[in-house]
Amino acid sequence: MSNPAQSDLRITSFAGVLAALPAMIGFTPYNSIVTVLLAADASRKTFVSTVIRSDASDGGAPAADIAAAASRHGVVAVILVAVADARHTVVSLQGVDRIGHHLREVGIDVLCALHTFELTAGAVFRDLDTADGGVVPDPASSEVTVSQVFSGRAIDSDCSVVEHRFEEGDEIPESVGLRAAAILGDVFLAATFEELAATVYAREIPSEAIVSRVGITLSGSPLDVRDAYLRLAIYGEQRALEVMTHIARGLRGTARAQALTIARYFAYLGGDGAAAGIAFDAARRAADSVGTDVPSLTGLLDRALRAGFEPKNLRELIPIAETVEMSTGATLTG
Repeated sequence: MSNPAQSDLRITSFAGVLAALPAMIGFTPYNSIVTVLLAADASRKTFVSTVIRSDASDGGAPAADIAAAASRHGVVAVILVAVADARHTVVSLQGVDRIGHHLREVGIDVLCALHTFELTAGAVFRDLDTADGGVVPDPASSEVTVSQVFSGRAIDSDCSVVEHRFEEGDEIPESVGLRAAAILGDVFLAATFEELAATVYAREIPSEAIVSRVGITLSGSPLDVRDAYLRLAIYGEQRALEVMTHIARGLRGTARAQALTIARYFAYLGGDGAAAGIAFDAARRAADSVGTDVPSLTGLLDRALRAGFEPKNLRELIPIAETVEMSTGATLTG
Protein backbone atom coordinates (compact mmCIF):
# COMPACT_ATOMS: atom_id res chain seq x y z
CA MET A 1 0.00 0.00 0.00
CA SER A 2 1.40 3.37 -1.02
CA ASN A 3 0.21 6.84 -0.06
CA PRO A 4 1.09 9.13 -2.95
CA ALA A 5 0.00 12.34 -1.18
CA GLN A 6 -0.60 14.03 -4.49
CA SER A 7 -3.98 15.64 -3.86
CA ASP A 8 -2.73 18.94 -5.31
CA LEU A 9 -2.00 17.46 -8.73
CA ARG A 10 -4.74 16.98 -11.28
CA ILE A 11 -5.18 13.75 -13.22
CA THR A 12 -7.99 14.24 -15.69
CA SER A 13 -8.14 10.95 -17.57
CA PHE A 14 -7.79 7.23 -17.04
CA ALA A 15 -4.77 7.31 -19.35
CA GLY A 16 -3.24 9.86 -16.99
CA VAL A 17 -3.88 7.55 -14.05
CA LEU A 18 -2.01 4.74 -15.80
CA ALA A 19 0.95 7.00 -16.56
CA ALA A 20 1.10 8.12 -12.93
CA LEU A 21 1.06 4.61 -11.41
CA PRO A 22 4.87 4.04 -11.38
CA ALA A 23 5.34 7.29 -9.45
CA MET A 24 2.50 6.49 -7.06
CA ILE A 25 3.81 2.99 -6.34
CA GLY A 26 7.54 3.70 -6.47
CA PHE A 27 8.33 1.36 -9.35
CA THR A 28 6.83 0.25 -12.65
CA PRO A 29 4.47 -2.65 -11.92
CA TYR A 30 4.48 -5.76 -14.07
CA ASN A 31 2.02 -8.65 -13.81
CA SER A 32 0.20 -6.78 -11.08
CA ILE A 33 -3.27 -5.74 -9.99
CA VAL A 34 -3.37 -2.13 -8.86
CA THR A 35 -6.26 -0.69 -6.84
CA VAL A 36 -6.41 3.10 -6.82
CA LEU A 37 -8.49 4.32 -3.87
CA LEU A 38 -10.19 7.70 -4.30
CA ALA A 39 -11.35 9.89 -1.42
CA ALA A 40 -13.00 13.31 -1.31
CA ASP A 41 -12.23 16.41 0.75
CA ALA A 42 -14.74 18.78 2.34
CA SER A 43 -15.31 20.55 -0.97
CA ARG A 44 -16.01 17.17 -2.61
CA LYS A 45 -12.83 17.35 -4.62
CA THR A 46 -11.74 13.79 -5.40
CA PHE A 47 -8.11 12.79 -4.95
CA VAL A 48 -5.99 9.66 -4.89
CA SER A 49 -5.85 8.50 -1.29
CA THR A 50 -3.95 5.23 -1.50
CA VAL A 51 -2.62 2.84 -4.12
CA ILE A 52 -2.51 -0.89 -3.40
CA ARG A 53 -0.50 -3.27 -5.61
CA SER A 54 -0.74 -7.04 -5.50
CA ASP A 55 0.78 -9.75 -7.66
CA ALA A 56 -1.33 -10.86 -10.61
CA SER A 57 -0.67 -14.47 -9.61
CA ASP A 58 -2.49 -13.81 -6.32
CA GLY A 59 -5.69 -13.15 -8.28
CA GLY A 60 -8.49 -12.10 -5.96
CA ALA A 61 -6.87 -13.32 -2.74
CA PRO A 62 -6.38 -9.79 -1.32
CA ALA A 63 -9.96 -8.75 -2.22
CA ALA A 64 -11.42 -8.90 1.29
CA ASP A 65 -8.49 -6.99 2.83
CA ILE A 66 -8.69 -4.29 0.14
CA ALA A 67 -12.43 -3.85 0.60
CA ALA A 68 -12.09 -3.69 4.38
CA ALA A 69 -9.34 -1.09 4.17
CA ALA A 70 -11.30 1.01 1.69
CA SER A 71 -14.47 0.96 3.77
CA ARG A 72 -12.61 2.10 6.90
CA HIS A 73 -11.03 5.14 5.30
CA GLY A 74 -13.80 7.02 3.58
CA VAL A 75 -13.03 5.84 0.07
CA VAL A 76 -15.70 7.00 -2.36
CA ALA A 77 -14.64 5.09 -5.46
CA VAL A 78 -11.82 3.03 -6.93
CA ILE A 79 -10.07 2.44 -10.22
CA LEU A 80 -8.89 -1.11 -10.84
CA VAL A 81 -5.96 -1.80 -13.16
CA ALA A 82 -4.57 -5.10 -14.39
CA VAL A 83 -1.02 -4.77 -15.75
CA ALA A 84 -0.40 -8.26 -17.06
CA ASP A 85 1.21 -10.02 -19.98
CA ALA A 86 -0.62 -12.66 -22.01
CA ARG A 87 0.32 -15.47 -19.63
CA HIS A 88 -1.02 -13.64 -16.56
CA THR A 89 -4.00 -11.85 -18.09
CA VAL A 90 -6.69 -14.39 -17.25
CA VAL A 91 -5.82 -14.71 -13.55
CA SER A 92 -5.37 -10.95 -13.22
CA LEU A 93 -8.79 -10.25 -14.76
CA GLN A 94 -10.36 -12.81 -12.45
CA GLY A 95 -8.69 -10.98 -9.57
CA VAL A 96 -10.03 -7.63 -10.77
CA ASP A 97 -13.54 -9.09 -10.89
CA ARG A 98 -13.28 -10.48 -7.38
CA ILE A 99 -11.84 -7.28 -5.91
CA GLY A 100 -14.55 -5.26 -7.63
CA HIS A 101 -17.22 -7.57 -6.24
CA HIS A 102 -15.96 -7.18 -2.67
CA LEU A 103 -15.78 -3.40 -3.04
CA ARG A 104 -19.33 -3.13 -4.33
CA GLU A 105 -20.54 -5.29 -1.46
CA VAL A 106 -19.32 -2.63 0.98
CA GLY A 107 -20.88 0.16 -1.07
CA ILE A 108 -17.82 1.45 -2.92
CA ASP A 109 -18.21 2.25 -6.60
CA VAL A 110 -15.74 0.96 -9.18
CA LEU A 111 -15.28 3.81 -11.63
CA CYS A 112 -13.58 1.62 -14.18
CA ALA A 113 -11.48 -1.49 -14.62
CA LEU A 114 -8.59 -1.26 -17.06
CA HIS A 115 -6.14 -3.70 -18.59
CA THR A 116 -2.80 -3.13 -20.28
CA PHE A 117 0.06 -5.46 -21.06
CA GLU A 118 2.62 -2.97 -19.77
CA LEU A 119 2.94 0.58 -18.46
CA THR A 120 5.18 2.08 -21.13
CA ALA A 121 4.66 5.01 -23.47
CA GLY A 122 2.45 3.97 -26.35
CA ALA A 123 1.14 0.76 -24.78
CA VAL A 124 -2.52 0.10 -25.54
CA PHE A 125 -5.05 -0.20 -22.72
CA ARG A 126 -8.74 -1.01 -22.70
CA ASP A 127 -11.69 -0.50 -20.41
CA LEU A 128 -12.93 -3.93 -19.35
CA ASP A 129 -16.52 -2.71 -19.01
CA THR A 130 -16.96 -0.71 -22.21
CA ALA A 131 -14.22 -2.20 -24.41
CA ASP A 132 -13.08 1.36 -25.17
CA GLY A 133 -9.35 1.76 -25.41
CA GLY A 134 -6.52 4.21 -25.50
CA VAL A 135 -2.78 4.66 -25.35
CA VAL A 136 -0.67 5.02 -22.19
CA PRO A 137 1.16 8.40 -22.13
CA ASP A 138 4.86 8.48 -21.27
CA PRO A 139 5.03 7.82 -17.49
CA ALA A 140 8.21 9.90 -17.27
CA SER A 141 6.22 12.97 -18.35
CA SER A 142 3.46 12.56 -15.77
CA GLU A 143 3.06 15.50 -13.38
CA VAL A 144 3.04 13.04 -10.51
CA THR A 145 6.38 11.61 -11.69
CA VAL A 146 7.94 15.05 -11.92
CA SER A 147 6.67 15.93 -8.44
CA GLN A 148 8.05 12.72 -6.94
CA VAL A 149 11.46 13.22 -8.57
CA PHE A 150 11.72 16.77 -7.28
CA SER A 151 10.79 15.57 -3.79
CA GLY A 152 13.75 13.20 -3.86
CA ARG A 153 11.83 9.92 -4.04
CA ALA A 154 13.16 7.30 -6.42
CA ILE A 155 10.98 5.65 -9.06
CA ASP A 156 12.49 2.29 -9.91
CA SER A 157 12.23 0.38 -13.16
CA ASP A 158 10.59 -2.63 -11.51
CA CYS A 159 10.06 -4.39 -8.21
CA SER A 160 13.37 -6.28 -8.41
CA VAL A 161 15.28 -3.02 -7.94
CA VAL A 162 13.50 -2.43 -4.63
CA GLU A 163 14.06 -6.05 -3.61
CA HIS A 164 17.78 -5.70 -4.27
CA ARG A 165 18.07 -2.86 -1.74
CA PHE A 166 16.86 -5.22 1.00
CA GLU A 167 19.11 -8.15 0.09
CA GLU A 168 22.09 -9.19 2.19
CA GLY A 169 25.35 -7.37 1.45
CA ASP A 170 28.82 -8.05 2.77
CA GLU A 171 28.53 -9.10 6.40
CA ILE A 172 30.15 -6.73 8.89
CA PRO A 173 31.76 -8.82 11.66
CA GLU A 174 30.46 -8.30 15.18
CA SER A 175 34.08 -7.99 16.29
CA VAL A 176 34.21 -4.52 14.70
CA GLY A 177 31.52 -3.30 17.07
CA LEU A 178 32.91 -5.18 20.05
CA ARG A 179 36.20 -3.31 19.74
CA ALA A 180 34.26 -0.05 19.95
CA ALA A 181 32.29 -1.39 22.92
CA ALA A 182 35.53 -2.16 24.77
CA ILE A 183 36.76 1.40 24.23
CA LEU A 184 33.48 3.20 24.97
CA GLY A 185 32.46 1.11 27.97
CA ASP A 186 29.31 2.34 29.70
CA VAL A 187 28.59 5.02 27.09
CA PHE A 188 28.60 2.52 24.19
CA LEU A 189 24.81 2.49 23.74
CA ALA A 190 24.36 6.25 24.07
CA ALA A 191 27.28 7.01 21.76
CA THR A 192 26.00 4.57 19.16
CA PHE A 193 22.57 6.21 19.10
CA GLU A 194 23.98 9.73 18.92
CA GLU A 195 26.40 8.89 16.10
CA LEU A 196 23.70 7.10 14.15
CA ALA A 197 21.34 10.05 14.56
CA ALA A 198 24.05 12.36 13.21
CA THR A 199 24.52 10.01 10.25
CA VAL A 200 20.81 10.06 9.43
CA TYR A 201 20.60 13.83 9.84
CA ALA A 202 23.53 14.35 7.46
CA ARG A 203 22.23 11.66 5.07
CA GLU A 204 25.60 9.94 5.14
CA ILE A 205 26.45 6.28 4.60
CA PRO A 206 26.99 4.52 7.95
CA SER A 207 30.52 3.32 8.60
CA GLU A 208 31.22 -0.38 9.14
CA ALA A 209 31.77 0.39 12.81
CA ILE A 210 28.34 1.99 13.15
CA VAL A 211 26.70 -0.94 11.29
CA SER A 212 28.29 -3.46 13.62
CA ARG A 213 27.55 -1.40 16.75
CA VAL A 214 23.88 -1.02 15.81
CA GLY A 215 23.74 -4.76 15.18
CA ILE A 216 25.03 -5.45 18.68
CA THR A 217 22.36 -3.20 20.21
CA LEU A 218 19.65 -4.96 18.20
CA SER A 219 20.75 -8.52 18.97
CA GLY A 220 19.98 -8.77 22.65
CA SER A 221 18.75 -5.44 23.97
CA PRO A 222 15.27 -4.91 25.44
CA LEU A 223 12.45 -3.83 23.14
CA ASP A 224 12.56 -0.26 24.43
CA VAL A 225 16.06 0.02 22.93
CA ARG A 226 14.83 -1.21 19.54
CA ASP A 227 11.85 1.12 19.72
CA ALA A 228 14.15 4.03 20.48
CA TYR A 229 15.45 3.75 16.91
CA LEU A 230 12.00 4.80 15.67
CA ARG A 231 12.90 8.29 16.90
CA LEU A 232 15.16 8.63 13.84
CA ALA A 233 12.04 9.33 11.77
CA ILE A 234 12.03 12.92 13.03
CA TYR A 235 15.03 13.58 10.75
CA GLY A 236 13.00 12.45 7.73
CA GLU A 237 11.47 9.07 6.99
CA GLN A 238 13.35 8.71 3.69
CA ARG A 239 16.71 9.52 5.26
CA ALA A 240 16.09 7.10 8.11
CA LEU A 241 14.93 4.39 5.67
CA GLU A 242 18.07 4.70 3.54
CA VAL A 243 20.41 4.48 6.52
CA MET A 244 18.64 1.59 8.24
CA THR A 245 18.37 -0.35 4.97
CA HIS A 246 22.12 0.04 4.49
CA ILE A 247 22.72 -1.18 8.05
CA ALA A 248 20.49 -4.22 7.53
CA ARG A 249 22.56 -5.31 4.51
CA GLY A 250 25.60 -5.79 6.74
CA LEU A 251 23.83 -7.72 9.50
CA ARG A 252 22.57 -11.28 9.85
CA GLY A 253 20.02 -13.18 11.90
CA THR A 254 18.10 -11.47 14.68
CA ALA A 255 19.91 -8.15 14.29
CA ARG A 256 19.13 -8.05 10.56
CA ALA A 257 15.47 -8.91 11.17
CA GLN A 258 15.20 -6.09 13.71
CA ALA A 259 16.94 -3.58 11.42
CA LEU A 260 14.63 -4.52 8.54
CA THR A 261 11.61 -4.12 10.80
CA ILE A 262 12.72 -0.62 11.71
CA ALA A 263 13.38 0.15 8.05
CA ARG A 264 9.91 -1.11 7.25
CA TYR A 265 8.44 1.29 9.77
CA PHE A 266 10.21 4.22 8.12
CA ALA A 267 9.00 3.09 4.70
CA TYR A 268 5.44 2.85 5.97
CA LEU A 269 5.59 6.31 7.55
CA GLY A 270 6.85 7.70 4.26
CA GLY A 271 3.95 6.17 2.34
CA ASP A 272 6.19 3.68 0.52
CA GLY A 273 4.05 0.57 0.77
CA ALA A 274 6.14 -1.32 -1.78
CA ALA A 275 9.35 -0.98 0.24
CA ALA A 276 7.45 -1.74 3.45
CA GLY A 277 6.13 -5.01 2.03
CA ILE A 278 9.50 -6.09 0.65
CA ALA A 279 11.23 -5.27 3.93
CA PHE A 280 8.73 -7.53 5.70
CA ASP A 281 9.60 -10.48 3.45
CA ALA A 282 13.31 -9.88 4.02
CA ALA A 283 12.82 -9.65 7.80
CA ARG A 284 10.92 -12.92 7.81
CA ARG A 285 13.70 -14.65 5.89
CA ALA A 286 16.31 -13.28 8.29
CA ALA A 287 14.36 -14.55 11.30
CA ASP A 288 13.79 -17.94 9.66
CA SER A 289 17.53 -18.27 9.02
CA VAL A 290 18.18 -18.49 12.77
CA GLY A 291 14.95 -20.21 13.75
CA THR A 292 13.31 -17.28 15.55
CA ASP A 293 10.00 -15.50 15.18
CA VAL A 294 9.81 -12.23 13.29
CA PRO A 295 10.04 -9.18 15.58
CA SER A 296 6.71 -8.26 17.17
CA LEU A 297 6.73 -4.84 15.50
CA THR A 298 6.81 -6.58 12.12
CA GLY A 299 3.52 -8.30 12.93
CA LEU A 300 1.97 -5.02 14.02
CA LEU A 301 3.03 -3.30 10.81
CA ASP A 302 1.78 -6.21 8.72
CA ARG A 303 -1.66 -5.92 10.29
CA ALA A 304 -1.58 -2.15 9.75
CA LEU A 305 -0.77 -2.58 6.06
CA ARG A 306 -3.53 -5.12 5.58
CA ALA A 307 -6.01 -2.92 7.39
CA GLY A 308 -5.06 0.11 5.34
CA PHE A 309 -3.97 2.24 8.31
CA GLU A 310 -2.91 5.74 7.34
CA PRO A 311 0.81 6.22 8.06
CA LYS A 312 0.05 9.19 10.31
CA ASN A 313 -1.80 6.83 12.66
CA LEU A 314 1.47 5.04 13.44
CA ARG A 315 3.47 8.17 14.16
CA GLU A 316 2.41 7.84 17.78
CA LEU A 317 4.90 4.96 18.04
CA ILE A 318 7.78 7.45 17.73
CA PRO A 319 9.15 7.83 21.26
CA ILE A 320 9.75 11.27 22.72
CA ALA A 321 13.35 12.39 23.30
CA GLU A 322 13.07 11.87 27.06
CA THR A 323 12.02 8.24 26.58
CA VAL A 324 14.98 7.60 24.28
CA GLU A 325 17.34 9.14 26.83
CA MET A 326 15.92 6.95 29.60
CA SER A 327 16.33 3.73 27.60
CA THR A 328 19.67 4.45 25.90
CA GLY A 329 21.29 7.41 27.65
CA ALA A 330 21.43 9.24 24.31
CA THR A 331 20.60 12.90 23.96
CA LEU A 332 19.14 13.41 20.50
CA THR A 333 18.49 16.82 19.00
CA GLY A 334 15.10 17.57 17.46
